[in-house]
Amino acid sequence: MARALHRYRQIRIESQREINRQTRIDSAPGKVKARDRRDANIVAKIKALGTTPANGYSAEVQSWLSRQIGKPYAKLTAQDIATAIA
Repeated sequence: MARALHRYRQIRIESQREINRQTRIDSAPGKVKARDRRDANIVAKIKALGTTPANGYSAEVQSWLSRQIGKPYAKLTAQDIATAIA
């Protein structure tokens, strides 16, 4: 009896794995569009405030800049920020 339950559990797990894979494939185009939209919004925020890091960017902008440039926000220069939004 335990063996049969294990078999159904395995089928359920494999089925869920396939559903998850298909969901990732279906969601991918929307995520790319959202990422592009978010990047455009953040670049607009940076341009509105200027490229000097002392302007006090929001945490969202700081995080985005760090990811784009690959350095901690505290070590960014105005030149780094200008190249990131170019």
